Amino acid sequence: MLTLLGTFSFAQDLIITTEVCAGATEVRMTGPWWGWNPAGGPIAVDNGNGTFTFTLSPAPTADMEYLLVKDGVQENLIQAMVDGGTCAPITDYVNYANRQWLTTEPLTINNTYGQCGPCAASSGLNLTIEICGSTTPDTVRMTGPFWGWDPNGGPLATDNGNGTWTVNLNPVPTADMEYLFVVDGVQENLIADMQNGGTCAPVTDYTNYANRKWTVGDGDVTGISFDRCVSCSVADLIITTEICDAATSVNLTGPIWGWNPAFGPQAVDNGNGTWTFTLSPAPADTLEYLLVKNGVMENLVSAMVNGGTCAPVTDYASYANRQWITGQGAVSNTYGLCGTCATQGLNEFALTALEVYPNPTTGMVTFKRESLIETIAVYSLVGEKVMEIAPNATSIEIDLKGLAPGVYQVVATGTNASSRSQIIKE
Repeated sequence: MLTLLGTFSFAQDLIITTEVCAGATEVRMTGPWWGWNPAGGPIAVDNGNGTFTFTLSPAPTADMEYLLVKDGVQENLIQAMVDGGTCAPITDYVNYANRQWLTTEPLTINNTYGQCGPCAASSGLNLTIEICGSTTPDTVRMTGPFWGWDPNGGPLATDNGNGTWTVNLNPVPTADMEYLFVVDGVQENLIADMQNGGTCAPVTDYTNYANRKWTVGDGDVTGISFDRCVSCSVADLIITTEICDAATSVNLTGPIWGWNPAFGPQAVDNGNGTWTFTLSPAPADTLEYLLVKNGVMENLVSAMVNGGTCAPVTDYASYANRQWITGQGAVSNTYGLCGTCATQGLNEFALTALEVYPNPTTGMVTFKRESLIETIAVYSLVGEKVMEIAPNATSIEIDLKGLAPGVYQVVATGTNASSRSQIIKE
């Protein structure tokens, strides 16, 4: 018997197996054939092992441009291509990056949702934050616009056991991400840090919000601390204020609080006539401020006119503001005074009269008093020492010709006697 074998053409299927790194309930395909509708393309079958399989039967007879869709979210491969990927060759590297299957290619394809390599090639994005203090929180998580700014809606962090916690986002976000951290339900507030010169929360109006930002292309986030722009190792600023009479509240005000007497940080009553402010962390820049007692802002103009130095930012007429300079350390002061409650009503800065002439001066000036002047120092209005000598005499002539025109404070000291005065250099 003679059997004749003819030539037959069998239609073949295109099998695409997609790996999903973070799990999914539905994976489908989209592309120009489906009008780029994320809900219009074929649905893959869940293989139960982190992979999903599309079966296009028969295989397309023309080249196919496409993207994957996981739980309604279409993958974005632009950054993957910018970083050197090859899985989305139809791209301008800015606006689009689409996968492509060619009719000349194999009928079995393997790919990974959202990236050009397998899941093992990416551990996702890790954001590690330091939690200051000795108490271990119960929960640390992220929030941001991705999660509707819900303090309970963002991903939970893992306790690393060393005071740091890590959030892992896998896959890595494909768009810039604005975010903040939440510890035990309390969202960090970085507005004051940004007002004081911080840079950790660049999305800010310095009044209502200050948000951290991760930008596509950045690596893992480390070296950040909850609720502050500096590490936990940066010391706090402790200000202890003496109140000479009764007070029910004591707080700070200054330019970073709009000079609103009700906006600055509140002090804690120590129960012994002193109140303590804790600015954690210490400001990153010079801090200009005044004290507020029972809603009343102190006025130190008269104290400065009389030779005080506690409010160096002053015109001696309309304002006199205290100033803390970065690195200065802890501060002790008294509400409304440049001295202490014990010296209230006394001119502690003129225990011995100091004669100054001529005043104003263009250069040479004489300082004279009855008791010995061991040292004499000249300070600018911001508290910078611009000159110091040790005459060990009751009278000394000094040449101020090298100083810029302005108002200066002069402090003369000696055994059991100190004097202060003000001089105008023309």
